Amino acid sequence: MTGNDLLRWGLAAAAGLGIGGFYFYGLWWTLGRLAASKHPRFLLGAGYLVRVFVAMLGFWLVIRNDVVSFFFTLAGFFLVRVVLTRTLGPPEDKPGNFITNRQA
Repeated sequence: MTGNDLLRWGLAAAAGLGIGGFYFYGLWWTLGRLAASKHPRFLLGAGYLVRVFVAMLGFWLVIRNDVVSFFFTLAGFFLVRVVLTRTLGPPEDKPGNFITNRQA
């Protein structure tokens, strides 16, 4: 293990934090706007596709260089999930109505 390895793994973890932040904050943002949206299916589907595309692109950019770095990226990704789940919670404007049950 050299200094270059530590730098590469640190950058990979930072990339995982960025990818995870984008993915999970985007999920929180999307779910917070579903109830007020005129087209909730489109919002949910488009949000999902954008989040998955960006996440997969980020993971691909990391894994093509080094498999070990990929695991540091995954660790950063899931660390963001834990942190954002505990800090964000439901949206401020409707804490009791985060996901509403709609009668079709």
